Amino acid sequence: MTARPTHIGALVARVEDDRLLSGAARFAADISLPGMLEAAFYRSPLPHARIEAVGIGDALDVPGVSGPFTAADMTDVSPFPDFDEFARPVRIFPLARERVRYVGAPIAVVVADDRYRAEDACELLEVDLDPLDPVVTTDAALAPDAPLLYPDWPDNVVIDFPVDNPDANAEFDGRMAVSGRYEVGRHTGVPMETRGVVAEFREGRLTVWSTTQFPHIARTMLSYCLPLDENDIRVIVPDVGGGFGVKAEFYPEEVTIPWLAMRLGRPVRWIEDRREHLLATCHARDLVLDIEAAVDGDGRFRAVRGMAIQDLGAAEMYPYGFSPAFTAIGHITGPYRIPHQSVGLVAVATNKTPCGAYRGFGIPEAAFAIERLMDKAADRLGIGRNEIRRRNLIGQDDIPYTTSAGAIIDSGSHREAFEETVRVTAERVEHWRADLAHDSRIKVGSGVVNYLEGVTPTYYMTTGHWTAFDSCSMRVNPDGTVVVSVGVSTSGQGLESMLVTLTAEALGVRREQVRVVMGDTDRTPYGLGSWGSRSTNVASGALRIASDLLLDKATRIAGHLLEASPEDIEVYDGALSVRGSPGASVTWQQVATAANIRTVDLPEGVEPGLEASATYEPPGIEHVPDEFGRVNAAATYTNASHAAVVSVDTGTGQVRVLEYIVAHDCGTVINPQIVRGQVVGGIAQGIGGALLEQLHYDEWGNPQSTSFLDYHLPGATEIPAMQVLHFESPAPEMPWGAKGAGEAGIIGPAPAIAAAAEDALSDIGIAEINRTPITAPYVLGLIPGS
Repeated sequence: MTARPTHIGALVARVEDDRLLSGAARFAADISLPGMLEAAFYRSPLPHARIEAVGIGDALDVPGVSGPFTAADMTDVSPFPDFDEFARPVRIFPLARERVRYVGAPIAVVVADDRYRAEDACELLEVDLDPLDPVVTTDAALAPDAPLLYPDWPDNVVIDFPVDNPDANAEFDGRMAVSGRYEVGRHTGVPMETRGVVAEFREGRLTVWSTTQFPHIARTMLSYCLPLDENDIRVIVPDVGGGFGVKAEFYPEEVTIPWLAMRLGRPVRWIEDRREHLLATCHARDLVLDIEAAVDGDGRFRAVRGMAIQDLGAAEMYPYGFSPAFTAIGHITGPYRIPHQSVGLVAVATNKTPCGAYRGFGIPEAAFAIERLMDKAADRLGIGRNEIRRRNLIGQDDIPYTTSAGAIIDSGSHREAFEETVRVTAERVEHWRADLAHDSRIKVGSGVVNYLEGVTPTYYMTTGHWTAFDSCSMRVNPDGTVVVSVGVSTSGQGLESMLVTLTAEALGVRREQVRVVMGDTDRTPYGLGSWGSRSTNVASGALRIASDLLLDKATRIAGHLLEASPEDIEVYDGALSVRGSPGASVTWQQVATAANIRTVDLPEGVEPGLEASATYEPPGIEHVPDEFGRVNAAATYTNASHAAVVSVDTGTGQVRVLEYIVAHDCGTVINPQIVRGQVVGGIAQGIGGALLEQLHYDEWGNPQSTSFLDYHLPGATEIPAMQVLHFESPAPEMPWGAKGAGEAGIIGPAPAIAAAAEDALSDIGIAEINRTPITAPYVLGLIPGS
């Protein structure tokens, strides 16, 4: 028996917003404990150096300083485990030992009664560093005589995954080959709130407040590194001001601050400043895809082959920074019928900040490469850029479709979304051409692109340890409120609202009856957190199983109270009623009172209590690729078509996005407002990465983007009007047919904007746009005669 479907798709306000908007939220920086100390880190000013000595100097003379600490003091701390058997071991330690490998690496930490004094004392430390030759590019890292970042390695290669697929190679015989080298520049998530850790050790138990996206994984990692059993560690995630993947990493500070609390017997807090964030929080992208396609004369792609080359920075990041490269090659054929691929990867260490997760996680890089290659093939063959996509797109007749990378596409609206995007874009580009026709320097163009995104993926290829499941516990209190505890964790994306909606749908309760608990390892079942657009699917899967168990018991109790068969009980609007007898009903409060208090009212054989727990492993996921890199690494796949209408100033090269159109399909839409917010926010980040954001380094490995004066984020003037069109192709194997939507918006902007800029300048002809960011000087340099 199921509840009446009344909540799915309803346009209702997010339940968390009143608290967040009224200032009642509690972020890491708001946590203040009696006797709390503040920590500041001394970070390496050099990209590559041996640590000769770290002296305390006059640091202890600063009033209120409890002491500086180095790796030498952390004798009871273990390095991070190296789980991936295919990658070289990095042996990350919370504070640098023997050498530093990037500017910003933590060498020492100073604790004082306020942050200002801790910072002052840091400046008084006497740190002797012996500079070593830096390695700044992938080419330099791969050179035979390159300096080694890790002296016990034979070279700077962290992981090498060559692929040689003879079926793909055979497709190139007698066919046109179209090739390109596509680079997505180094940038990062830059959430509004930086990272933060607060720790307290009391009565043999450690409590850690962290801005992490995976509290249970963080607790397990702490137990691996600190001399504590996991049961003696509690991790709490306070309100988080954005994660975007950069908080789905386990950082050195997340071990150092708890260790300090244990060592000093006092609470310790560290809140990252923005300069630290740009130096020490994981960077992302910095991936080159060097690929070629075998193409028939009618524009149909037959195979793609090549290599992904990723700059991992110093590689001191867990989970591993090379996972996005695997995701990129898994998505390299996009939503197109390309029968074969042979794409390998090599990931190397350089003297830059370590790379890690960022929204999109390799898929924006893949989309940029294949969509650029699709445009190049169309131009070579004299076929329209939209037409070549039509000839290659997956259609309804193809589904279920297995891509050449092994992804199993069980649903989608690939052609339908594309055609609607093309139609709307054609109207809008003509409007803008007419509107800007008065300025001869301004050229207007448009570009339409497509992508496929695996959601609810395995975490095994990222962590080498965890897989894909998650958990949910549900309890009905005597007053009829439903407490839902889950293993996923929110960083502002509306998970509480989603869980309230699905609980109300599953149990037939009113939304205001539901209370959600997440982000606290003492109060929630073990789960893997929020990343990879997984939260809706894994949480709803576990929730649905738990709610079915709970509902089965509740209907038995209600049937007994109403002298009716449990099969005749239906739930709706907070009541359990006898089908066909509207006046015969009991409330959830009455049922829960019988279960928890008046157990004399329970039917024979029914145990007291009204709660249920469940785990959910998404079906169909594979965790390890085969020899050709093929793996169905995600439970389901979203699709979308993106279009940008841009203007290009031929005098300056400046590209301006005038309007943006997206047709997006994430299966069943649970909350349209939240989905739209996710898509629009992702597009804004994608525009930033496409046009503005870049983490620059000089030739010696010194970072040049350490503040918002140098790292350019999009503002309101760079974000255009957007049309978001929803398609719904329910995923047949997912609860309620939903798919993830958290990363969708960020994938399409770079290739769409690049195509639109080329279209705008098609009458004068420019060289191919093959890298991001697409800055004004870069575009101006592509214009003949500039």
